[in-house]
Order: sequence, then structure tokens, then C-alpha cells
Amino acid sequence: MVKRLCLFAGYSSKSVIEDYVVYYIKELSKYADIYYCADCELSQIELQKITPYTKYTIAQRHKKYDFGSWGILFSKIDNLKKYDEILLVNDSCFGPLFSLDTIFAKMQDSQVSAWSICGNKFMMSFFIILKQDIFLSSWFKNFITSIGEEIDKNDIVRLYEIGLSDMITEKGLKWDCVFSSKNLRQQIKQHKKFIKSNIRTIPLSIRIFHHFRPNKVRCYDDDFFILFLLGMPFIKKQAFGFNVNHFNLLAPLFINKYSKYDYNLIEKSLKLNNIKPLKISFWQKIINHIKNFIFEKRYKEYGIVYRFCKIKFYVKKH
Repeated sequence: MVKRLCLFAGYSSKSVIEDYVVYYIKELSKYADIYYCADCELSQIELQKITPYTKYTIAQRHKKYDFGSWGILFSKIDNLKKYDEILLVNDSCFGPLFSLDTIFAKMQDSQVSAWSICGNKFMMSFFIILKQDIFLSSWFKNFITSIGEEIDKNDIVRLYEIGLSDMITEKGLKWDCVFSSKNLRQQIKQHKKFIKSNIRTIPLSIRIFHHFRPNKVRCYDDDFFILFLLGMPFIKKQAFGFNVNHFNLLAPLFINKYSKYDYNLIEKSLKLNNIKPLKISFWQKIINHIKNFIFEKRYKEYGIVYRFCKIKFYVKKH
């Protein structure tokens, strides 16, 4: 039996551990020993919500985001060798929407040193698995325990999220993803009949104006619901705050129909954090599309890309 350690990074601007987080940790405790660190102040009453499912809890404002919390927890573990795998997890997602048995079984025989649920050119850090050849190494210990404060969240992505994947590759080790730009098209092809028959859950008024793109994993637009039909067990919390998708409409349709997950957990969290798409008129959306077409600034793993009419004219390298 695989012995796992889960380092769970939390954060709440309301200084609470929300019910969806309690459920998430409870489900994860079936697969791993849970160590929890919040990058915020939490009362003992709040921490007691997860005490039955955790081995260790701490809450302190350190301003180093998820990687900072993982570094703090990593330094608390005395005997890492007793674990086969370490999970790096945060509370940015609702779920699991489905049993994680399928995900773990799918990746059990993969000949890689690390894997994540989702990724394109790097592993998305909301759910990463590391094996012993990584987490017992001195280079990883130096990496995870030397996280600094960063003002710009894009620097967090570049230095640590992308940085971890790059570092693993540089060390001659392999990583993979359950859902990635490399395998998504093939997965859709394998389940084409099922997807075709169930994509009708999306109202025609949305389907007719949306072009689903199988070349990249997308967690924040309506393409996500293809991933959902493929068994994606998590849905990003912040996706509900964008006016360019239909998560507030589609998520309850899909989850209530195909999952046993309690959608009330999502509704309570969205209400508590006032997460909702801005009300923008149709014409304003058109104007925004035109503005983005004329001038666009995008963050890439290698730097900031500036485009004029979709033509790259300047790159500010990191």
C-alpha cells in the first residue's frame, strides 16, 4: 500500500476554514496523512474543524503563498523516508467531485518522479504528487524551504510553479499530468461517444457560440466541462468570478447531474467571498474583445509578451 503525506496550503481573507475545505481535507485523509498550514491567522476554534482529519495544523501570516506554506510544513516532518509520495495541495479548488481512486490508479504505474492533475508546459500546483527521488533530495529541500516573499503573483508562478517543473526536468527526471496538452486530444477521442452524448447538458445557446479547443487544458473557461466529463475531480474556485465563461450556470447543471458532490458547499463559499462575474453588457464584451485584439499583454514562462493585433512585437524576459 502506498504511504502518502499531504502538505495542504490554505488561505482565507475571512479567517475561516470553509466547509468545502473541511470536506476536501476529510476526503484526502483517506489517502494521506494531512499536514495543514494557512497563510493567515486562524483561531483554534477554526482549526478544530479539521483536527479529526489532520496530523498537524498551523496558521500564520507569512506572505509566501502556497509554496511558503508547503515549505513550513516540509520542515516539520521528522521521518520523510516512511512516505512513498508527497502531495502538494491547496484550497483553490472545490472537490473532489469524483472519487480520487480513479486518478491514483491511472497514475500508479506511470514511470515518472512527479505528476499533477493538470498541466500544459508545467504542472499546475493545486494538486501535485512527488515521489521519493525528488522529496528526499537535497536540491528539493533547498528549493521548498527557501521560498521568499513575492509581491507579484506572476512571479510566484514563474519562480515556483513553473520553476519546480523546470527543476525536475533539469535534474534528468520526468513529470506528467493526468490532463495535459499532450494527452487531452487522445482522451477526448477515446471517450468521444460519451462526450458527444453528454455535452448536450450545455444549453444550445452556449454551445452554438463556443468553439471547444482540445489542444490545451483550460480550467477557467467553458472547455473545462469537457475535462469534467473525462473525470476531472476539481473545479477552480476563481473560475466563478469571470464574465467570459458560464460557470455559474454550467457547474450546477453538471455537478448535480454527474457528481455526488454537494453543490451547496460551492454556493456557500461563493456567497461568503462575494465571488460572482461582473455584469457587463454584450456591447462592452465586444469592446473588450476589440481592445484585447489591438493590444495584449500576456505572461509566459519566459517573460511578458506584448502583442499588437495578435502580432508579437516585444518580449520582456524574466
